[in-house]
Amino acid sequence: MVLPNFLHSSYQTYKDDTDFIAKWLAVKAKQCGYPADLLSPPDLPTSMPQPARPSQRLKGAARKKAKKAAQETVAPSTVPGSSADVPKYIIKVKDFTALAECVARFTKPVVKVPVALAKVLNRAIELRQQHNAWSRGQGESELSVDIEHSNESHAYFLGVLERTREILKPLMPSEMIDDFLSKPYSSVSGQEKSDTPTNAQISNMFDNLDIQEPSQTFLDAPDVELVTDTGAVGEPDFEAEKLHSIEEQYMATHCLFQDVKNIRSFLHQIWTSYKDGGLGLVAVSISTNTAIDFVRSLEQDLLQQFPDKSDYESIMHIFYVAQCVHRGHNPSTKQRSEDPFNFEVYDLAEEIMVPTYIVLESLQRIITPNTVPMYKPGYFGIRDTKIDWDRKSARDKFHDDRLVLMEAFPDLMLMTMITSKSPLAEDELIRGIRQMAPGNPVPLWLVFAAQCFLDAQHVLGQDVARGHTQLVHTAHAISVSTKQNLDFHQSLRIENWPKQNDFQFSESLRVIDQWIRNDMVADKLKAIKGAATLPAPEPFRLLKQYPLLCGLFSFAIQTRAQELGVDFANAWGSIMYAGHLYNATRQEKFLSNAWKDMEMLIALQSTEQFFVGGTPTDLEGYHKRFLLSMGYSATAFASNRRQGAARASARGPKVLSKLCPAGTLFKRRYLKNDHAVAWTPESIKTIIEAKMVDDSDDENLEKRSTKIKTAASGSLIRKPKRNRKSVPATDFLEDLANALHAETLELSVDYLRVHRFCWMLLRNVNKECKPQLLEMYGAGYLEKENQLPFVVGYIFMAATQTSRVANLLLPRRAGSQVSSRLLATAATQLECMIETGAGEIESKIIAQLVGVMEIDFGELDAMDAQN
Repeated sequence: MVLPNFLHSSYQTYKDDTDFIAKWLAVKAKQCGYPADLLSPPDLPTSMPQPARPSQRLKGAARKKAKKAAQETVAPSTVPGSSADVPKYIIKVKDFTALAECVARFTKPVVKVPVALAKVLNRAIELRQQHNAWSRGQGESELSVDIEHSNESHAYFLGVLERTREILKPLMPSEMIDDFLSKPYSSVSGQEKSDTPTNAQISNMFDNLDIQEPSQTFLDAPDVELVTDTGAVGEPDFEAEKLHSIEEQYMATHCLFQDVKNIRSFLHQIWTSYKDGGLGLVAVSISTNTAIDFVRSLEQDLLQQFPDKSDYESIMHIFYVAQCVHRGHNPSTKQRSEDPFNFEVYDLAEEIMVPTYIVLESLQRIITPNTVPMYKPGYFGIRDTKIDWDRKSARDKFHDDRLVLMEAFPDLMLMTMITSKSPLAEDELIRGIRQMAPGNPVPLWLVFAAQCFLDAQHVLGQDVARGHTQLVHTAHAISVSTKQNLDFHQSLRIENWPKQNDFQFSESLRVIDQWIRNDMVADKLKAIKGAATLPAPEPFRLLKQYPLLCGLFSFAIQTRAQELGVDFANAWGSIMYAGHLYNATRQEKFLSNAWKDMEMLIALQSTEQFFVGGTPTDLEGYHKRFLLSMGYSATAFASNRRQGAARASARGPKVLSKLCPAGTLFKRRYLKNDHAVAWTPESIKTIIEAKMVDDSDDENLEKRSTKIKTAASGSLIRKPKRNRKSVPATDFLEDLANALHAETLELSVDYLRVHRFCWMLLRNVNKECKPQLLEMYGAGYLEKENQLPFVVGYIFMAATQTSRVANLLLPRRAGSQVSSRLLATAATQLECMIETGAGEIESKIIAQLVGVMEIDFGELDAMDAQN
């Protein structure tokens, strides 16, 4: 998965920062009178001071080729094919201080350093400072020749950046002067950790400031007189010279593993939250799989910049060896001959996922086409799940992880054969294993995917099978409700939902039976030659240790069930018009208690959507909004319209909306098995703006509740956090997890069940009001039961001066008195339903599904208590 312009690695952010610094210095120095011809062309491959080394004078054709390449870099480059050929200058690092001094000396007027530049400069220095600890300790390593030269480059670059900041400090905003990062590095400990770890950055596409390309308005800001070169064919562009030393590769690798470490740490937090009853399984699973996509993008970013890197091992090697030497260990040392690596540096190895790679690489070597490796349970040993992961020794941890992966590997390979044709989703681990074959490189993102598989088990421990239990419960609830709905409508049909549409319900039931209630892996295993000689595996062995896949399956079947439920309820009109009737009886004080399930749905849909413009509060308003919902044009209610019957709108009836905007982004990925999520500016905005209010920190876990927006109070389900110019990848993933979790309630609504309760209510209302309806409208007011929603319109029309609505409803008989008596009669059936508890069945079931004691209806509970 590639996320262009969305995801920047720490290293790419650092490169963008140095380009931004170079460009600002060059443009401002030029405005201050710095001659453009003094901007030096780059040396090859770097302008850093070179230590004395043996002569490596080129000869013959090689010398001519190098000379030609050097000559080509003297002149500024241009960008062919652009609207104007723009000269591009490469700003050498050694020129940074000269440019800064030129800017600092200029006084007509004094240049002001913007906060953006100060922050970017601080961030670039911070990354170099964090990296400096490694640079100081590599003199004795096996890489010493290249690293010694590289260290001089690194120290020089850091010194230039710090000197540039010192020169510009008097020109910086006062609030930046005392900032910790604006102090020279010598004033702080080299071991000091930053409060804000450098992390992968996701560019906020709604920023006004582009770090890579400062706006022309910013560059042309009238704080100095602009000195222009009339001979230029276009405004020049500037960027910092690029370094390609071994140390630069190491720093890029260091940044990559730091990004991965931060993402992995975040995933540990959300799986812990799931274990503790906080975040839901669907939110955590989708966020984890999205994180694997992000790591793939980070890896591809590094591979593009350093083409000699091709897989996890080539990326990891220099970093791992250098870190071992820095810590005083030989990476080749082994305490036991059979040890796969030096267990004295297990923490380091585990941090960069070396143990997981070793197991994956060994498994890849035994793969043969059209075969599945089979292992007898217990062949490699047995895990002790009673001991917490953190209390185990390094050797025991490696043993357990190897055992888990090797025993799960046959099932995972079987899943690759199954899920490619499945209507349900496969995660990145299954996709990665499908690509494994002897001789193929093992990419870092696949190692990370396998590590996520293991980490979830480390966090959940003996509770790891909970994900499968929840999946089974979810599937059972959907299956039962779907079958009940088919039975309920066995002979009750409507033109808007012909019988052939029921095949969608049958398909949903088939998927649940075939993929969730049945163990597909076990069935596939029976067809494998040699499997008959092995003991029968535990049912659902893989899914019970695979909560991530359980969460993705759950999302798929819930999303499909909700889509079908909304479509079905819209076809019958049951929920929408029962809600209109409830609101009218509530507003007219005919009810003493709230219909909580309906309040919940109105809140989720929004009163503007449900009532076509806001909650009506009077008799004329109830009738008008009912007709608008039925699809009658708003012009029918204009004050200057001609007298006559209301006419239908060309847009048709209003319907319930399909909710879960964050979840919708993943619908094709996890319902259609698309390759990747189609990220767009709007999708990013959806996630960043849809934040939950987390007020559970001060609440007792036993009293935790889910708050919803109510039609009466208008309180919010979630509120947006303050927008920032950019967000780290972990912050974005946190926003995603919270947005998905905030939709847990929306995703859990069983629209089919609510429809059945609403239809039974309309039946009872019609039965109770029938004598009065016959008196006012005659025997033809209701020809078939599928016309029950019209009863609501007749009740509202009886309470207003309107006597006719086109051909929608029968006209009111002459002499019939305008009265809300019918509305009061209907309210008795609503009150009866609420008092029996049928009006809050759905909200109670959802509370159980989402793991809360109850759904907090806020002011509604207080109002009911007063009544």
